[in-house]
Amino acid sequence: MESADVVIVGGGISGCALAYQLAKRKVDVVLLERETLGSQSTGKCAGGVRQQFSTEDNVRVMRLSVKLLESFEQETGHPADFRQIGYLFVFTQPQQVEDFRHNMEMWHRVGLTEARWVDAAEAAKMVPVLNVDDVLGCTFCPTDGIASPNDVTVGYATAARRLGARLKEGVEVTGIDIASGRVQGVRTSGGDIATRLVINCAGPWAASIGRMAGLEIPVLPYRRHIAVTGSFPAVPRSTPMTVDFHTSLYFHPEGDGVLMGMSDRTEPPAYVTDVNWDFLEKVFEQAARRAPALASAGVKTAWAGLYESTPDHQAILGPIAEVEGFWCATGFSGHGFMQAPAASLLLTQLLLDKKSEIDISSFAFERFARGSLVTERNII
Repeated sequence: MESADVVIVGGGISGCALAYQLAKRKVDVVLLERETLGSQSTGKCAGGVRQQFSTEDNVRVMRLSVKLLESFEQETGHPADFRQIGYLFVFTQPQQVEDFRHNMEMWHRVGLTEARWVDAAEAAKMVPVLNVDDVLGCTFCPTDGIASPNDVTVGYATAARRLGARLKEGVEVTGIDIASGRVQGVRTSGGDIATRLVINCAGPWAASIGRMAGLEIPVLPYRRHIAVTGSFPAVPRSTPMTVDFHTSLYFHPEGDGVLMGMSDRTEPPAYVTDVNWDFLEKVFEQAARRAPALASAGVKTAWAGLYESTPDHQAILGPIAEVEGFWCATGFSGHGFMQAPAASLLLTQLLLDKKSEIDISSFAFERFARGSLVTERNII
């Protein structure tokens, strides 16, 4: 029977980054992906990378992620296509301005000193297509930006394989063997693997992997749409990722066009990834309000993927006490691509060194039983 020190379930960005960090520390790793690497939520995300969060721990994690993405090619030998064009959050309500004034104080306190306030006039200069008639203020962080989900996933996967990790595609996990309260191995469509440690990186499917170990992981799948326009010179490649915070509409340059998306906050959780064209019409209506020039942009392509959301919109990171040898790196609530570089390094440190350079105890699974939830409010 095959064996491994660690079996990672899920081959998106979280699983591939974790396989790399563990293999770098000489851990014998097997990663199992039932489809192809990065084919699910990772491959369908917008590629945003931002540090403007409402909780200190998320800001600290993201500052580390940005650092790791800045040195990604040097470390892995593969480009990340990380373009630090910045994120511009646009506010149209007094409460948002007040909330982000508090955020700004916290950001500066934890070292994100480059984040700053931008008034409507400056925002209009930064993003000429923007309608700023009702804009009360904006925050801008120039070290935020966008990276290529495919490049980062491939970079981690290739580097992990080079270090000896076994990344297997087309292999589905069908069961987890538990004896005396601890993990003994996993059953898969390609045979059994003996292991004492399983890490659940299954994203929107994390709950079903948890149930194989007798655990209830509070992760639900929510559909999110993205559309990309044809060539649109009015939004040049230097335009920041722009977020209308009230509606959650966002857009950023993509190739010679524009990528845009928005949350449908009325849609219940489901494993649905076909495109709802009626909802996309609403996205374009909002886009035409916030950036009128976009009303003339035609859709070149559109798709939908899944957010893996938790009750507090925070990731679940680390061991689960009820089953020894069962760990999680999931529930990122739409922030998995941007948080995975840091989360994988911190989890590797926690596993091997018993301590991580950033305290990630606030992301522990136990918080749900304790009821000590701190909701991340800066979600799109």
